[in-house]
Amino acid sequence: MLGCSPSSQNKPSPLRSDSTSIQGVDAYIEFSSPGVKDRKIFGEGADFLVPYGELWRTGANNATFISLAGDMMIDSLLLDSGSYSIFTIPAQHEWTIILNREWKQWGSYHYKDSLDALRINVRPRYSDQSQERLLFYFADDSLKFRWDKVRWAISLTPSP
Repeated sequence: MLGCSPSSQNKPSPLRSDSTSIQGVDAYIEFSSPGVKDRKIFGEGADFLVPYGELWRTGANNATFISLAGDMMIDSLLLDSGSYSIFTIPAQHEWTIILNREWKQWGSYHYKDSLDALRINVRPRYSDQSQERLLFYFADDSLKFRWDKVRWAISLTPSP
């Protein structure tokens, strides 16, 4: 159930969350949701808020995190139950999605790749319609991302 606390509604990047149960395994995500605000979001070079090829906390403020109440398969990789921060390395044709064991951290200032639990690559899709606020949500046994004109999803399947 997608949520936003009333006290954060007027903040530049309000705190949001979503939760679901995937075949009996509870999943929860929490993220700060910046707006596009007429800015260039993804691309090559310093003119963009999120430059291609650079590590991004994938949200604002605290790193976005996901909590899983059971072991999950993400694509063909096993991810143990627990909480993980979500980082990405965006590119035009492929994004690297990173789940890091240090789930409670501000931004990406203290990110350590030695704590990565999982890295996968996804192909982004592009929409003609812009999504003003960054959004993560669960649907169709997947974690989905939308911001600006970019969309991607990773499938979540409970481990047998």
